[in-house]
Amino acid sequence: MIILLISFLILSFTFPFYISPVYASNETYYARVNSDDVFLYKSAVDLTECENVLFILPKTYFVRLTADENSMFYRAEYLGVSGYVKKDSVQVIVGTPTTPYMDNINFRIYAELSRDMRSLPTTNGSNQITYIPLYSRNLTYYGEVVGETLISGRTNKWYYCKYSAGEDFYGYVYSDFCDELPKTMPENNEEVVYSTTPPFQKLDIKEEKSLPVKSKTTGIVIAILTLPAIIFAIMIFKNKTILGNSKSSKKEIIDY
Repeated sequence: MIILLISFLILSFTFPFYISPVYASNETYYARVNSDDVFLYKSAVDLTECENVLFILPKTYFVRLTADENSMFYRAEYLGVSGYVKKDSVQVIVGTPTTPYMDNINFRIYAELSRDMRSLPTTNGSNQITYIPLYSRNLTYYGEVVGETLISGRTNKWYYCKYSAGEDFYGYVYSDFCDELPKTMPENNEEVVYSTTPPFQKLDIKEEKSLPVKSKTTGIVIAILTLPAIIFAIMIFKNKTILGNSKSSKKEIIDY
């Protein structure tokens, strides 16, 4: 029985029956990018190296806020790409913008050095995602970032983009051999009402405990892991019972 109790306690901590979320909201919140060089970060850390930056968000457009990550960052999403934005670099608005993202901006690759889509804006290491056919136009522009200068004296700018070819690939291409982008990127002049209210409120302890996990998989795993402990406990109990009966029988024979 002691083994059974210990097993149950271990499983309770390993597979908790309740989730304790820190933040919650029933509404969707957006924030506007009002300045240049606003990064969509890969992690909620204030480091601007290419390993931690996805791309620079287009000015005047919006990110959808999905969580209040910490005192410095929101968790955010732009055109399906998830990351983090600094709170002091965006401004929360009321409602949903008509055109939140700069979408459907496509470009073409016309030279060899830009045909490799990479997971980082550099050719160092094996970071190739896919190879893009020459003169492809099915690349959607998201933003740009500073990376490796592939040709001495030329640009160090890379484009973060989506390449669609049966499936969607997301990564970086070297900008120097890409064209057909607008000379001036379109701006979003939509009028919005700005908000000073924090979009996410922390739940109190009572509310946190009232959110059960709705996972059949977790229940199945718990049952599978608990079953051997129950069987083992039953066997020990039966062995003790048999041993006790055996001792009683011997005593009766001796008394007789």
